[in-house]
Amino acid sequence: MLLMEDHMNGILIRSLMVLWFVFVMGSMAGTSASAAGDGQPTFKVGDRLPDAGLIGSGSKSVRLTDTRGRVRLISIVPQLNTPVCDEQTHHFSEQNGGVDRTVEIVTISTNASADQAAFAKKAGISNVTFLSDSPSYEFGKRSGPLLPSYKILHRSVIVSDADNIIRYMQLVPMGELPNFDAAFEAARRIADKK
Repeated sequence: MLLMEDHMNGILIRSLMVLWFVFVMGSMAGTSASAAGDGQPTFKVGDRLPDAGLIGSGSKSVRLTDTRGRVRLISIVPQLNTPVCDEQTHHFSEQNGGVDRTVEIVTISTNASADQAAFAKKAGISNVTFLSDSPSYEFGKRSGPLLPSYKILHRSVIVSDADNIIRYMQLVPMGELPNFDAAFEAARRIADKK
């Protein structure tokens, strides 16, 4: 009986998260990210990656620019454990055509790092570096994609070269998926130049 109760509580929590996500996306429909509370990145192609503090695995503090020397494909999602963010994260992990052999794939979200680790374990994702912008939201505040009213990041994709210069960027409408092919092509092209 207790196991059934725990199972039902888990279903209820996941259902509430999906409803929350649908509510947030519905309330933002037809509104630009700026009108929703900024959410527009302050960086552009040709700029250096923002030097922001994030939380990595094991709750270790890291700087986004710490891994200079590697080409990175950075997938920024509002919140893991929601349908579109899950699909984006799984796609970059599982359908990257071998890009992960030469490019570091990173996912940044506002989930706590422990929640990201639980998500990765449950999903069987081991080829993605997860970085959390919670609880300080330093990355989102310093570089613009934070939607402060919702405490989530605006969906976007960045490819940076080995010198931390942004070479590709896509700001993705909320509730939509990025152009995976364009991101993978940019990552391959930049990795080949290295």
